[in-house]
Amino acid sequence: MKKSIITYIITLCTITGILTSCDDGRIYEEVVQVEREGGSVRLTGTLSGNNHWASGYSIVLAGFADDSEYAKTAKGITTNSNGSVDMTLTGIPSEVNTIEICAINRLRKRIATFYTYEYTEEADTIRIETGEIDASMYHAIQTNVFDRSCTSCHGGSTSAAAGLYLTADRSYNALVNVVADKSEDSLMFVNPCKSEESFLHLVLNTDITANWSMNHIDMVTSHDLLQLIDDWIDNGANIN
Repeated sequence: MKKSIITYIITLCTITGILTSCDDGRIYEEVVQVEREGGSVRLTGTLSGNNHWASGYSIVLAGFADDSEYAKTAKGITTNSNGSVDMTLTGIPSEVNTIEICAINRLRKRIATFYTYEYTEEADTIRIETGEIDASMYHAIQTNVFDRSCTSCHGGSTSAAAGLYLTADRSYNALVNVVADKSEDSLMFVNPCKSEESFLHLVLNTDITANWSMNHIDMVTSHDLLQLIDDWIDNGANIN
């Protein structure tokens, strides 16, 4: 009996020694290091007009490389009730060199740009504050079509050809629901929801002006911009 007790005590001490030698009493947490993939930017500012675009377009924060018209990465912009934006775009590829607030189509092709930031990847998140931006469909047309191709004749100087002013402060009221003087069918320049019945569409897409002092079919050669104008009209021709 005594021998059995001694054997039990020796066995117990041996097991305790083994456990003690394997466990120093501390609990170690597994440390997992996750390698960061791409850069990131945080955008703050205020946008207006971004929620009233026609279907097929998206207002996004996007990254572009070199002269490509297609976004390498993009994230839709959602505004709060007061128009404010606070969002982060992550995983930006290293080849991206510009970050833009822009409108893209379903193929992620840039249609219109509202804000551009020259981008170089950094270890920390880059903060971008834009202030107030008009990201409306009509503003995109004004800046990309009228300001670039039309105002030199229509209001950029002291007078406007055919009395039609297409400067930013006058273009909307001069076009929407206004009968075109040169329309033999008394068409409106812009007939909301009816692009093909709008004189502006005919002027830019057909040879109706071939006998005028300037053939306007050559004024806007970008299919994307011509489609943008038609989509704006068919979507109600809103100013914001």
